[in-house]
Amino acid sequence: MKSDAERCAEYEKFKKIDAAFRAGDLAALRDAVDDPASVPNGPMPLTIGSCLEYAIYHSPLPFIRTLLEAGADPNPADHAGFPPLIAALSCSRPQPGSSGRPDVLEILKLLLAFKSDPNQRGINDYTPLHMAVSERNLGAVELLLQAGADPCLRTRIDNCESPREMAVEADLREIAEVLAVQEA
Repeated sequence: MKSDAERCAEYEKFKKIDAAFRAGDLAALRDAVDDPASVPNGPMPLTIGSCLEYAIYHSPLPFIRTLLEAGADPNPADHAGFPPLIAALSCSRPQPGSSGRPDVLEILKLLLAFKSDPNQRGINDYTPLHMAVSERNLGAVELLLQAGADPCLRTRIDNCESPREMAVEADLREIAEVLAVQEA
């Protein structure tokens, strides 16, 4: 069991790391972590998770670009269900404790420009198209399709749905129509 002093030290470290992400300050981030070489792809404290994913949730868009330019992997194999595109899409709407990001489409464009896989699977075996449908984000659906996302991919669990089937089930007619055209 950790002492109060150890817990306080961990919390202070987290606050410094979090502040660096929110400020978009790469030098401060490298100063705040135990191993500066861990930025952008190495291990971060468990409360942070993946460097790029945390930036997607909490950093300004230019800092996400900085991390990608520094070599952050836009297609990590170990992503705990939220590869970068899906992480960005999860910010589409307000959630408890978060107002949502107004720049989700810009983040998606940036990630795609850095070769993020538009078909990488994540939570619930969703592809980014599945996530865009679940977030009711027509602009993201259109952008992902333009980037080569496969509208015919189905989840391999639960109802094994395609993105269009999800849209039909949720009565998202406009999204379902866009996807139907692409399936043909």
